[in-house]
Amino acid sequence: MGGVSRARWISRGLGAAAVVACALPPVAGAQEGHSGDVYARVTPTEVVLGNDLAERRWDRAALRTGLLEDKRPGGRVWSRGRRDFTLSLAGIELGSEAFRVNAAEVEELEGGGLRVTMQLQSTAGPALTALRIAEAYPGVAGFRTRTVLEPAVPVALAGATLDEAAVGPAAPTIHAFRAGADWREPGWAGPPLAIGYPHAGTWRHSRSAPAGAPLEGPAQWLSAEAGGRSLFMVMERNDFPSSRAGYDGGVARLEVDYGRDVILFGPLEENVHVESPLPPGSPGRMRILAPGEPFALEWAFTGFGADADDEPWQFAKALERRATWRRDVVFNSNGTDSNAISTGAKDDMDIATVREVAPVARALGVETFVLDDGWQARSGDWQPDSPQHREPRGTPPRFPDDELAAVRDAIAPMRMGLWMSPLHFHPSSATYAAHPDWACQPVGTGLAVYNTLDPESGSNEAGIGQWSAAALPHVEARIRDAIENWGVEYWKFDFLAWLDCAGEGDLHDLHDDFLAMIDRLHADHPGVVFSIDETNDYRTFPFESVPRGPTWFQNGSPDLDRLLHNLWNLSPYLPVSALGQHALGGRAYERHPVDTLMAAALPSHITFFTDIRELPAAVVSRASEWIEFYKAHRGALAQMAYPLLADPLEGGWTALQPWNPETGEGALLAFRQGSEDATRTIALRNVPPGRTFELIRAPDGAPAGTATSAELAAGIDVTIEEEDGAAALVVRAPRTAAR
Repeated sequence: MGGVSRARWISRGLGAAAVVACALPPVAGAQEGHSGDVYARVTPTEVVLGNDLAERRWDRAALRTGLLEDKRPGGRVWSRGRRDFTLSLAGIELGSEAFRVNAAEVEELEGGGLRVTMQLQSTAGPALTALRIAEAYPGVAGFRTRTVLEPAVPVALAGATLDEAAVGPAAPTIHAFRAGADWREPGWAGPPLAIGYPHAGTWRHSRSAPAGAPLEGPAQWLSAEAGGRSLFMVMERNDFPSSRAGYDGGVARLEVDYGRDVILFGPLEENVHVESPLPPGSPGRMRILAPGEPFALEWAFTGFGADADDEPWQFAKALERRATWRRDVVFNSNGTDSNAISTGAKDDMDIATVREVAPVARALGVETFVLDDGWQARSGDWQPDSPQHREPRGTPPRFPDDELAAVRDAIAPMRMGLWMSPLHFHPSSATYAAHPDWACQPVGTGLAVYNTLDPESGSNEAGIGQWSAAALPHVEARIRDAIENWGVEYWKFDFLAWLDCAGEGDLHDLHDDFLAMIDRLHADHPGVVFSIDETNDYRTFPFESVPRGPTWFQNGSPDLDRLLHNLWNLSPYLPVSALGQHALGGRAYERHPVDTLMAAALPSHITFFTDIRELPAAVVSRASEWIEFYKAHRGALAQMAYPLLADPLEGGWTALQPWNPETGEGALLAFRQGSEDATRTIALRNVPPGRTFELIRAPDGAPAGTATSAELAAGIDVTIEEEDGAAALVVRAPRTAAR
């Protein structure tokens, strides 16, 4: 089992920070804490957490938010005397006001900021203790909160609100973010068979209502606007049907309703979707909480927007504290496949092919070289296909050693990454033969039988048997071995599917255990990147995924307008630097200028997914200039972006603005897309006033003049001579020459 004990394993869903908080000693007396502009104060009657921009106060006798205030000029008090959360316990609604704060602890966070951990004891209903955790960060107008339940007896949890605020009359908007880009497109009507809400549409579905009108539905982001300011809430959760947000005319809330989740079909969601169509409170799925085992609800961020552009910026600042993974340029070997070695999912990468591909990757400027499906002898065992661990078909081993040392030598100085389907196994694996009880029952065993009958076609070649959570300690041990002994610095996790497994918990347990594993690995190896393939629904997209690593967003070779639409549609809510897309894929350089394609790739998680040996030398040479420009200006390009002009799918001019509105550093990426107009005036958003900026042209880095804040906000003229051309400018404060 690789040394991962069951006692360590059961801290499901808490994450390292919450586990530390669980161990805190009770502190009943008054105390204070400071970190930069962040302050906290614990008194016998209240708990206070704030900074120069915002403050939140809690009443200790009956836990309520006594005050929730945007302290900036023109701000407002957004909530008074409202409960923090609600638990739905098998028909009993237990609000946070049914808990008292026995003690509270203040601790400083790594990187600045403070965490307050309040120890709660129920005063009504079932005997229950809990933790209410709140964090504030320097310069961020908002608070991150979480509730951790500590049941002494079995508890059936039907749902919960993660955070609530009595905002009064306001205009609500909710945003639902969805993966499944392999089939989604604007106007998609949903799967042919759907029970309950079909989750149709594109990657973001936004709905609004007039001020004071109620609004409720599937969402992970809620905004309540009043007087030009807003309170917003973001749940750090994926697109399960149970992820919901609502406003009832006075109170805004983030809600989890487990009864909505019936069954998740993963890659088959294109064809069938089933969720409960019954109203809230109807009988349905519940989470059964075991005595003595802490259960953490998801984090929520509640913040304030000074205007529409400030709201996503405040969340982006909070998110950046956790999304610390490298923004590398990546090559993935998935497309290096002409069925020479295998005819199913596995590619053709052996050591000879690696040695052919590596020089091209270096010439492009690739920083991380990822072996996709095929490096492993058998999924489930997760050993390299080498003389020590042979592929079951008896083909020549792909690699000469069992720690991929020859691969590391061949790709140096690039980092090595690996693909993995951590929740799946091939039925020929030695691990499955030794531990058939680790399979998810009954579906996993059924899939293994089908896989045995057809072992090599399509995804079957990789292995489609499904593990239960019982196998995850083994999986974690294999990942740790690869990190610590093989030098793996990047993982691309694929084939994730959340199933109910008899005797090993339900789909939520499997999901939570998997994320807990990722968090442990990241805590122990902060330099390793963990990427999730999000091309199908119900994995971890969006707000469980992007803090932990980049996401491979869409398979295939989407054309330029679709690549741009993906970035434009999800901006500014998600950092598009997390979205992996196929750079130069599908021989797009034969239809579009390389400059245009690379300008479109700049703000994304740049990934070459094709057989790069087939790229013409002139394409490699020109693309490498853009990659060097990206590396020189990575901080300006790899961040939150504002969408400008029109949706790229409409044709004509469109633009993206990666941007930091406080430093005034970012970029303007403009695309003509066949428009008859060679010049367009483009206004930038959220430009700090009273400054002068220098403009740097891509990809040669040449100066392109200067512009004042007023000029950028009013609009600068951008000229693109080619109808299918692009313009890319980095915008930054003038640099002072060194003396």
